[in-house]
Amino acid sequence: MNVFDVIIVGAGPSGAIAGFHLARAGLDVLLLEKCTFPRRKVCGGGLTQRARKEIPFDITPVIHDNVNWGYVGFRGRKIGRIYSDDTVATLIERGTFDAFLLQKTINEGAVCLQDQRVIRIKETKGEIKVQTQDEEFHSRYLVGADGVNSLTARQLGLMRTRKTSLVYEARLSLPDHVIPPLIQSITFDFGTVLSGYGWIFPKRDHLNVGVFRSWPGHKTSKQQLMRFINQHPVLRDLSLIDIRAQPGPQGGDKEILHKGRALLTGDSANLADPWLGEGLYYALASGRMAAESILAHTAGLGEDLSDYTRSVNDTLVSQFAYAKKLAILVNLFPLINVHMLAASPILQNMVMDLLRGKRSYQQIWCDLKRRFPKIIHDILKR
Repeated sequence: MNVFDVIIVGAGPSGAIAGFHLARAGLDVLLLEKCTFPRRKVCGGGLTQRARKEIPFDITPVIHDNVNWGYVGFRGRKIGRIYSDDTVATLIERGTFDAFLLQKTINEGAVCLQDQRVIRIKETKGEIKVQTQDEEFHSRYLVGADGVNSLTARQLGLMRTRKTSLVYEARLSLPDHVIPPLIQSITFDFGTVLSGYGWIFPKRDHLNVGVFRSWPGHKTSKQQLMRFINQHPVLRDLSLIDIRAQPGPQGGDKEILHKGRALLTGDSANLADPWLGEGLYYALASGRMAAESILAHTAGLGEDLSDYTRSVNDTLVSQFAYAKKLAILVNLFPLINVHMLAASPILQNMVMDLLRGKRSYQQIWCDLKRRFPKIIHDILKR
């Protein structure tokens, strides 16, 4: 009989990291994945340093570049260049990155079955039954890591309402010869869409370009993506490889993320930054936290898995309220705020510290209120 200690539905970053920790601890782990890896995933492919710290092994083979500088712009115009002495982000391509994480998990002893679409989940006392299109599997624990349209969440009766956006992304060919400075590093353009931003992330063989809106209920469109490309002095002359769209979670509400011996992680739990839309850090962190909760329960610590819900809400979701405040502030006056960011080393350090994991959104918000007069004073003196 197909019996495991833990079944993980979805083999993306949150599922793979949960599986890695669980398998390394000696549990029998099965990952069920509906796709075949590597597969295309709509994502800018910018891995922040705080996200990279959640990965317990070297990822050098799948790194496209480490960046410590970038541009902020407004409607295709470069406003300023931001520089840091240390690496701020690591550029990866999600297809190869996700496949790499999964292989590391398999190397620890986990089993992964691909092209296995889960169609039904049923929990009885002490056992969870997972039915795919081919066969039935049994386990003591379940991790739902199957994305923003999570079947696991629906089957468990969790996350009945969730706020999402629609992210549009294009891949553009790189220039044949000299790469213009405007696309040599990452770019965030905060005027290209209302209540959101556009991004440019260079990869080894293409550019990843996209648009995202951080206002719940307001989604980006293909037309907005094409407008961003066409108004940019470099992008509009490049060849379009393809365009894709995908729903993205907009976190913010504290939810119950467990039921019985089952947990939700990553996009399944709607864990994503409501300002920048970043999901990788929250996927990796929640995958680790899910594994820790399950391992604690197997050791007899705690009556249930409620500590997981509590930990995620206290350490991750609680920060989303402050991220929303920053999103509103930036989105109300994007041109002014982009100029301020470009002119203020204090603001730049705040953003860099956030991406490195040295400051939380709450600390950034409190520092911003406290130091705003000095920020304005320093800008006016320039």
